[in-house]
Amino acid sequence: MKRICATLGGQRFEIPWEGPALLSDLLAPHGFSLPCGGAHTCGACRVTAYGELSPLSAEEKRLLTTEEQLSNVRLACCARALGSCTVHALSPPRPRVQKGGTLPAAAGEPPFGRGHVLAADIGTTTVAAYLCDPLRPDRPAATGELNAQAPFGADVITRIGKCAEIGVRPLREALAGQLDRLFAGLLRGRGVRPDRVRGVVLTGNTAMLHLFAGLDPAGLAAAPYTPQSLFGVLYNARGYFPTLPPAVPVYLAPCVGAFVGADTVCALLACRLEPRELLLDVGTNGELALMTEEGALCCSAAAGPAFEGAGLRCGMVAADGAICAAAVRDGGIVCRTIGGGPPRGVCGTGAVSLLAALLELGAVDETGLLDERWEEGFPLGGGVVFTQRDIRQLQLAKAAIAAAMDALFDAAGLSPSDVKTLYIAGGFGSAIDPQAAARVGLIPAALAGRVSAAGNAAGMGACLIAASQRALDDAEALARDARVLDLTESLVFRERFVEEMIFGNPEG
Repeated sequence: MKRICATLGGQRFEIPWEGPALLSDLLAPHGFSLPCGGAHTCGACRVTAYGELSPLSAEEKRLLTTEEQLSNVRLACCARALGSCTVHALSPPRPRVQKGGTLPAAAGEPPFGRGHVLAADIGTTTVAAYLCDPLRPDRPAATGELNAQAPFGADVITRIGKCAEIGVRPLREALAGQLDRLFAGLLRGRGVRPDRVRGVVLTGNTAMLHLFAGLDPAGLAAAPYTPQSLFGVLYNARGYFPTLPPAVPVYLAPCVGAFVGADTVCALLACRLEPRELLLDVGTNGELALMTEEGALCCSAAAGPAFEGAGLRCGMVAADGAICAAAVRDGGIVCRTIGGGPPRGVCGTGAVSLLAALLELGAVDETGLLDERWEEGFPLGGGVVFTQRDIRQLQLAKAAIAAAMDALFDAAGLSPSDVKTLYIAGGFGSAIDPQAAARVGLIPAALAGRVSAAGNAAGMGACLIAASQRALDDAEALARDARVLDLTESLVFRERFVEEMIFGNPEG
């Protein structure tokens, strides 16, 4: 058996192999992820590799620059080890967990009895876990990581496709194992014995809850988009969380529909929206909820993973080294990174800010065309670039969310100026510059001064459910009464999507 020397985030491994194998397959057990699931479309699995390797593939010649090709840069999803070789790859960055703020006092009795309760928000990109302490009910302990399903694809559709190839079980086990480890760490950190845990509350989009429960998500990938469950159900820890006693109840929060998940319901619960207030959760799906006098009107737009950093040439999650903001200064672009160090990549808020700055600089025109001087990408330092393809990815994503917002307003008979507050949830909402978001057309200019960062509202909603039976009942009522606007049947959405592709007047 041969061995390959690999370096992943500063750690060295000797990886055994028995025959020609993709570098991505060899690196995957050590945490290496493929944002596009190995579809050869994103180019984000760059490694430096030397030795006996397969020749450059057509996909590598298309996605790698000439300089990269001459510098032994390869795509792990394309390059095969044919013999002895050495591979250097970056480790997955550790995302910054959005704790979500202070919880309000819970009304009523807790649903699982008095004691410690665990909760988690299962995001497509990151997973946030919480320990709710009855002695400190307003300040749950929090931790988080990149979703362990990342090696199966950066977005929901890619992971659903992977399930069709290998079954649901590997994805379920990856996620359940990760949650169990995060929960165990939280309990150790607070000195709480597992037998003191009274229950677990999980939230996430409909697909993520399917994957946790081990349900086939195939019905979510094709019309008529029929989920196997909308949850609001109790499981127990047996078979999911070995750290906990088997009989501990595990509540999966309720979803509204196939693409409006429990994360939106929990965010609505935490934000306590009033009529004419709007919630936006920007992720691989842009989920929106407009509160009206008749209840919540919701929709979901497929934005892709660009706003979470995935799919961009130098994209990454919001972690140390990520460019998170940019501004025009002295005829150039000045960038700010999380942690203040040299740039390692660009996160979602940084991409929006960069795009706004490039529009201001005149380096990008209203159609999204990057000036030909930067054919290889606009340089940002440290080898990080922002490319024409990145701009197109963001253009599609922002057009989808903006058009969905337009369709919601039309269905409710409102205009942007009628909206009192726009809550933007998640890490994206906590860090986004509203003026930059308005400049690129992600949100209407009329709402730029009415934005409120909601933090991890989904996680906070799950913690509220863990603390209060009344909150659990309210969540189920929200899910039951919410109306869903089907964007596939919306003429307004289709028309506005085309119009929103243009980067118009920032005053418009």
